[in-house]
Amino acid sequence: MKRYLKIIILSIVVVFLIYGINRFVTKPFEEPGEQETVAKDSTSKTEEGQTQNSKNDDLPDSSVDDWSLILVGPDDALEKDISADKIADIPNTNMQLDKRVIEPYQEFSEAAQEAGYPLVIISAYRSIDYQKQVFDTRVAQFENQGMDEKEAEAKTKETSTEPKHSEHHTGLALDIVDENWQQSYSDEVLSEDFGKEDSAKWLADHASDYGFILRYPKGKEEITKISYEPWHFRYVGKKNAKYIEEHELTLEEYLDQLNEK
Repeated sequence: MKRYLKIIILSIVVVFLIYGINRFVTKPFEEPGEQETVAKDSTSKTEEGQTQNSKNDDLPDSSVDDWSLILVGPDDALEKDISADKIADIPNTNMQLDKRVIEPYQEFSEAAQEAGYPLVIISAYRSIDYQKQVFDTRVAQFENQGMDEKEAEAKTKETSTEPKHSEHHTGLALDIVDENWQQSYSDEVLSEDFGKEDSAKWLADHASDYGFILRYPKGKEEITKISYEPWHFRYVGKKNAKYIEEHELTLEEYLDQLNEK
């Protein structure tokens, strides 16, 4: 009896051994580190998704149709002037802006004054007709210097925007420098060199506190289609300006993010 019991137990052990060997032999082969790679890939995808989400977590609840975010530039025309009732005089100047931007600009200007950089407005709101006069005058000047019409227009576009394509038509943009720069470089007041001045750096660093952005930053020319202009500031509202500054965006890039949300 004991002999039969031993045979039964031995048979059971053999069956389990054969089953275990078969499981091992038929298990899919994995290269060393394959499981680790799969795990890393999954982690990377998760982290990528988290990064993308965190990138947009603080995106303001704004719309591309907001009045302060209108896009006007070389590829985006403003077909007609904004209505006259939206424009108001900037106190103590002969310049004008959208009336909703007057107070933010005055606060910006007062802060600059306190910092030791009293501001001078070189240009603010310009109508489409006035922009045409400025553009045509520049073209004529270059033609008088011996350029043909095509060359003169190309040269003019380096420093002046075509009518209907200037942000100044919106009443939301200003060209500003400080008094010291204006008095010292009156012949070349709108120069890239202004960007090296402490006053220009202060303006760029504090503009968002008042709802403005440096509209045409250095290194973003392919996006804005406009050369670096350290004097050109654009009102977009505080929450938009803060986000744009913190994420080092142009208005074009910001609008793209709003469109994607």
